[in-house]
Amino acid sequence: MFEKLNQISDRVFNRYVTVEKNIKAASNSFYDSYLDMVEELLKFLAISDNIELTARMTCGDILHNLEIKAFLSDDLLVDEYTYCKLCDYTLKINAHKHKMEKNIQIETVINYLRIFINVVNAFFAYKKTEKIQYDDNSIIEIFGVSEKENASLKAEMQKLKDELLSSGESGKMKETVIETYKNLLSQSEIDKLSLEDQNEELQRQISVLKDIKLSSMEEKLNKTIDLLLELKPAIVENRILTKAVGRKVGGMISGDTNIEKWIADEKDKEQI
Repeated sequence: MFEKLNQISDRVFNRYVTVEKNIKAASNSFYDSYLDMVEELLKFLAISDNIELTARMTCGDILHNLEIKAFLSDDLLVDEYTYCKLCDYTLKINAHKHKMEKNIQIETVINYLRIFINVVNAFFAYKKTEKIQYDDNSIIEIFGVSEKENASLKAEMQKLKDELLSSGESGKMKETVIETYKNLLSQSEIDKLSLEDQNEELQRQISVLKDIKLSSMEEKLNKTIDLLLELKPAIVENRILTKAVGRKVGGMISGDTNIEKWIADEKDKEQI
C-alpha cells in the first residue's frame, strides 16, 4: 500500500519505513518519525512547486509558509480540516518531544496516517496519478506485532536453553557445544537493543540453539543405532526362541520336548 510513496521520493518512502517499524513496535518514537515524514513530504512539495525554503525551517515553519499554504489549498485542493490537523499534530508532537507525555495509541496512529495520506493523495490527484488505497485494518494488524513476536521468541529461546542446560548438567553435551552456548548474548544484553534488533538477535540465537539440539539428538541416535547393532544377534535369538516355543506349545502337551529341534526348524524358516 505505502510502496507507492516511492513515486514521490525515496526519502519520503524511507521515512515511512521508519514510521512503520515504530507502529509494529508500538513505540512512542512513532510521533517523531511521523513528523520527520511529514516534513520530508512538505520539502518535496516545495521543490516540486519551486518554493524556496531555508535549511533551518522546521515542519511547523514550512506549514505556515504562505507559498506552501497556498500551494496546498489552491493547487492540491487540500481541505482546511486536513491542513489544520497537520498543524495541530505538529504542535502536539513538538510538545511530546519536550514533555515526553504522549503514549502511542492505535486510534492516534490511524488518525495521523489518514491526514498524511490525504495530502499524499491530493498530490497524486494533482498529478493525475492513481491514489493510495488506504485501509485502517492494515495498520491495526501490524500495531504492536513486533512486541508480540518478541514475547514469543523469548519464550521459545528460554525453552530451548532450559532443555540444553538440562543436557549439559547431565554431561550429554560436548565441550565445544557448551562453549557455543556460553557465547550467546545474555537476556540483559539483548534487552539493551531496539525491539527490531532484539527480534533479529533472538531469531539468530534460536537458530543456533536448534542446531545444538539437533546435533545432540543426532549423537544420541547414532549411539542408539550402535547399541542396537551390538544387541542384534541376541534380539534375533530371543525372537526365534519365542516363536519356536509359541508354535510348539501343542507339541509339548503331546510329549514333544525336543527344544533344540524346534529352534533349528524356526531358524530354517527365518533363513538364519
